[in-house]
Amino acid sequence: MLLFAESWRAPATSVAGAGTEDIGIIVWFLRWMPFALGHAENPLITTYLNAPQGVNSMWNASMPVAGLAMWPFTSSLGPIFSYNLLVTLAVALSAWCAFLAARRYVESPLAATLAGLLYGFSPYMIAQSQGHLHVTLAFIPPLMLLVFDEIVVRQRRSARWMGVLLGLLAASQLLLAEELLATEALCAVLGIALLITLYPQRLRPHRPHTLTALGVAAAVFLALAAVPIGFQFFGPQHVTGAVQIRNAYVSDLLGFVVPTARQQFAPAAAVRLSQGFSGYSSEWDAYLGVPLIGLLVYVSVRFWTRPLVRVAATLMLMLVVLSLGTTLHIAGQWTAVPVGALALMAPLLRRVIPVRFGLYVFPATWVGLAAAPILSSALPARLMLYVFLFAGLLLAVAADAWLAAPTVSSTASGGGLSKLFKALVIGAALLPLIPRLPFPAEPVEVPRFFTGDGVKQLPQGSVALVLPYARLANSSAMFWQAAADMHFRMPEAYALLPGPSFSSPPTQTSNLMRMIEQGEEPPTLSDDLRGQVLRDLSAWKVEAIIVGPMPYGERMIAFFTWLTGTPPHQDGGVYIWRLAA
Repeated sequence: MLLFAESWRAPATSVAGAGTEDIGIIVWFLRWMPFALGHAENPLITTYLNAPQGVNSMWNASMPVAGLAMWPFTSSLGPIFSYNLLVTLAVALSAWCAFLAARRYVESPLAATLAGLLYGFSPYMIAQSQGHLHVTLAFIPPLMLLVFDEIVVRQRRSARWMGVLLGLLAASQLLLAEELLATEALCAVLGIALLITLYPQRLRPHRPHTLTALGVAAAVFLALAAVPIGFQFFGPQHVTGAVQIRNAYVSDLLGFVVPTARQQFAPAAAVRLSQGFSGYSSEWDAYLGVPLIGLLVYVSVRFWTRPLVRVAATLMLMLVVLSLGTTLHIAGQWTAVPVGALALMAPLLRRVIPVRFGLYVFPATWVGLAAAPILSSALPARLMLYVFLFAGLLLAVAADAWLAAPTVSSTASGGGLSKLFKALVIGAALLPLIPRLPFPAEPVEVPRFFTGDGVKQLPQGSVALVLPYARLANSSAMFWQAAADMHFRMPEAYALLPGPSFSSPPTQTSNLMRMIEQGEEPPTLSDDLRGQVLRDLSAWKVEAIIVGPMPYGERMIAFFTWLTGTPPHQDGGVYIWRLAA
């Protein structure tokens, strides 16, 4: 609540985050899920965006599970309130689940609390909270860790019931953030491969139990996820090809030690340097800080004989390297040095990383992230989520050992000083990661037309062209549509569509809207231009044109006045033209 205090000053009219463009599609789907189920619509496809073709929700951050959970709040307080509630719950719930995971391995609740705080309020979570709610609702990865530990290592509970639980978790993750499901599977494969490499004799008797649990998990997952997955890859408006720019959203080599503007203690010079990193600020999530890196190295060396430490430290190092992407980025500069070439160092690090694991498993994983279908669409920088999870476990191990250790000095004061020093070391490691307060929040201005009786004058489900035109990095119209309780459809969208594209297919009208909104000189008004725009409106079956608050709004109003030959009607802060059906 303290972190997101600015958005909670007006939780129904402002959103937590820097820039509302990406937030718009998430807020829209929070409204869409209860609307679709309440009106007997298919929640996996919507023609309320990009009408008449529609949008495949499984290719977008639709989060059906979150939409269902927030249904009471969305219906009573609005989708913007639900968004702010979910953002707040995301970091807290993720932190709590990481605490639960750490409690399996350490005795001290305080030590586990440190692990939870590091994971839930990590630079990853703070950066992604700027607009990527689907990947900050990251409470499932720690639970997956617990379940895989039980299935592969401990095997104290029924293989079938643990398989059912794993299948339920995987299906839930699919319907929250499919990208996290892909990277969770990647981490599970890496973890099992590492365990087999390190402890082959000890794991061999565990094979039947593990295979039984994984088989049950696969069956449960397929039973629950077959329809959504089938709809995603074979249904209407499914997407093929790479959906993100390759090798752009990666961890910069300096990003691990250079803080960004999202950290409370970030010198101006460091902020200027980090602003040159590739990608967007919401993907600059690699910051660990020199003190924490030093502490993690110490813990790894000091407790290396513990299997937990060896596995966690090795996986953490592997994921750090994989987060660098295809080629190294240094201070924002793309180099030609392939990250996969680091596998050649495996023989030199054989005391840390098993040679076979480093020479074969790591390069195969790197190639998969670079070129494999589906997996290559995952952003490498987001692997830092698991780095912070494993870093939290290592921190918990150290804190637990130090709290349980006998006093170093024979005097009580000497022992107290020793524990005080260790507490200061942990504090110094975590202090640079403290997020900057207050977290930014931006108001969402919704004209009264969309929340009052004005919008109800439109036929339910009719198509309205709403300006500013919804497209890549412009989602104001989608906020307004969600606020209007989906009373109308739109021919536009900021969503992932076939192409792949993050905007509706370009037309003469959409290109013209973009030019006017950006202040460019529009083409000469002519009968040919009027005919082209009217044909687009007819193909979309547009029954109303609505111009809301926007840059160069007077130019947009003048254009549609010329196009229709009539002045607009003003209502609730918008200008509206009604067209013949």
